[in-house]
Amino acid sequence: MTDADHEFLKKLVETQKKSECLRAHVASIVVNADGEIIAKATNSPHKIYSCKKIGCIRDIRKVPSGSRREICYGICAEQYCFVEMAKKGVSCKGGTIYVTSHPCRICESMIAESGIKRVVFIKGYPDMIPEYDILPDYKIEVVQAKEYGDTKPHTI
Repeated sequence: MTDADHEFLKKLVETQKKSECLRAHVASIVVNADGEIIAKATNSPHKIYSCKKIGCIRDIRKVPSGSRREICYGICAEQYCFVEMAKKGVSCKGGTIYVTSHPCRICESMIAESGIKRVVFIKGYPDMIPEYDILPDYKIEVVQAKEYGDTKPHTI
């Protein structure tokens, strides 16, 4: 881990506090190959369908953690970052993505196809099974920053 990694991880933990998800606070920061932040986001729900107004649909339907992500009104922090980069017309090729939780299977696939070369995460994800992690097969370095401890418990 470099000094720059530690600086980005500190920013990541601060960004995480802005999440409006009622179940889990997740943040993501994408840094390009030149070390510049090109996107940052949380897993907050869409502005129109605020869980603070209508309640968490996953709680209402008693959906277990780690399953049925598709019914949630929010999207993953990583996905919001990809949306932000698309809107700006910037590439993440050769960059690093910092995430408070190991990417879910869908985000792993998006990262694998994006050209990102490094993933730095703080804690695991409910469906994380290291022997089925596709990122190493794409020659993407995966680093866990355990020293940043436990952030809000992950109960997606």
